[in-house]
Amino acid sequence: MLQPFNYHQPSSMEEALSLMATLPGPKKVLAGGTDLVPALRRGELSPAHVVSLKQLAEMREIKIKEGRVHIGALVTFSQLAEFRPFRGPHNLLAEAALQVGGPQIRSQGTIGGNIVNASPAGDLLPPLVALEAEVRLCRAGGERVLPLDEFLKGLGRTCIEQEEILTEAVFPVLPGQAASSFVKLGRRNSLAISRISMAAILVPGATGIIEEARLALGAVAPKPVRVPRAEALLKGRRPDPSLLEEAVTAVAETVAATLGDRPSAPYKKVAVRGVAREALIKAAPQFGCKL
Repeated sequence: MLQPFNYHQPSSMEEALSLMATLPGPKKVLAGGTDLVPALRRGELSPAHVVSLKQLAEMREIKIKEGRVHIGALVTFSQLAEFRPFRGPHNLLAEAALQVGGPQIRSQGTIGGNIVNASPAGDLLPPLVALEAEVRLCRAGGERVLPLDEFLKGLGRTCIEQEEILTEAVFPVLPGQAASSFVKLGRRNSLAISRISMAAILVPGATGIIEEARLALGAVAPKPVRVPRAEALLKGRRPDPSLLEEAVTAVAETVAATLGDRPSAPYKKVAVRGVAREALIKAAPQFGCKL
């Protein structure tokens, strides 16, 4: 049952920031509402004020300018999946967006909500960490930009302050020859919460040797984790089945060290091998080719 609260629907960013600065008591921002509304109904949250961003059209845009991608916080998962420029090097974003819930959730849920919710199983978080994204936080009279990895503090925790609104995620455009992928393992084939996921970005050189590799794991720690050992193994080498198994082993060892002795550890230590193998082969099919 919903507890009473004051509902505000500003028509401009300036008005929204003013409300966040001046409203007394606890307050929450409403974007898509796919996480906030259920939490309100369960009684997990009881804000005095809810500030809706639904009328702020400028936050629903995806822009590519000056070598950087800007994704507004109100961009939905459906928008991400349908954005044609994300079908090339940035394909991991479209793949992750399509893994979120069902069509209704994807058409309503937003990237900003997924970030601020800070769930270890959040599908968009590993791709954004692999893309080395930053988030822009605005407040009345100023703003700050933080690396996403720094913004995320753990299970359901971020460093956003009461007066701030997350307005966009920003990351550098990948080189045209880059390839990427996202693989998620859940308890079922659809509408599943991630039990483990991996985002992979590979940038090959002219001769096919990997010049840069970025791997980010989800649902194995309180927030997404990069896999520097596996990234270093891949860099400077040509994709083949032997290198694939070396990288998969390095990923599995990272997961084992991260999980420790928690109850899910035995399952995830094994399952991550299949997830990592699939993600790398999707990004570079040569990993699956026999020598």
